[in-house]
Amino acid sequence: MLSFKKWVMTLFVIGMLAGCGEQSIDTIYQHLEAAVVFEEPFEQQQEPLQKAELKENKIFEEIIALGLSDLDEVVRLADEAIVSIEAREAMVAKEKSSLEKSFVEFKKVEAEIENITEEKLVEMIQPLVDSMQARYKSYNNLHDIYIKTTAEDRVLFEMLKTEELELEDLQTQIDKVNELYVEVENYKENFNHSTDQYNQLKRDFYDVAGLNVQYE
Repeated sequence: MLSFKKWVMTLFVIGMLAGCGEQSIDTIYQHLEAAVVFEEPFEQQQEPLQKAELKENKIFEEIIALGLSDLDEVVRLADEAIVSIEAREAMVAKEKSSLEKSFVEFKKVEAEIENITEEKLVEMIQPLVDSMQARYKSYNNLHDIYIKTTAEDRVLFEMLKTEELELEDLQTQIDKVNELYVEVENYKENFNHSTDQYNQLKRDFYDVAGLNVQYE
């Protein structure tokens, strides 16, 4: 999945925590930044996913150019694409595992909410929690449609290996895949938007909490 917005990573704390409930604020800070670290494998999958998608597009174009002039070569190329699809599915599994671990870490923040005494921070923490939950839900929606799309990609390349393939059936499958990728892009935009919103809320929370931090 391409073009994801990155989490804001805090490099270090310069200032001292101030006010009541500062131990809880420090604990919340640690959980929020640990959640970012858990998402590093998610970030690491983006470039290889992009390369795999581009490779499969190139293979598809090569197959279409060949037509039925060399079925053996078409089968070889289609099988190569299917292997790439399987590799993408493995990468996406790593993505999902990374996000799940991050979310588990983030949810530890909720145990500290009742210990926050500064009214302004109390008002800010729940929207932050809600934003993260919305982000996680948005990712799950994106993941589900992406996996559905890879399944249809596989169907498409299996069809291309068939000597008796009807052009109408091929076009129908191509249209199905294209429609799914439009949905993928829409869900991706939603996920990026929720990530931007979460990052801003976290920055605001850190500012009000008196955490003097630098961002990556």
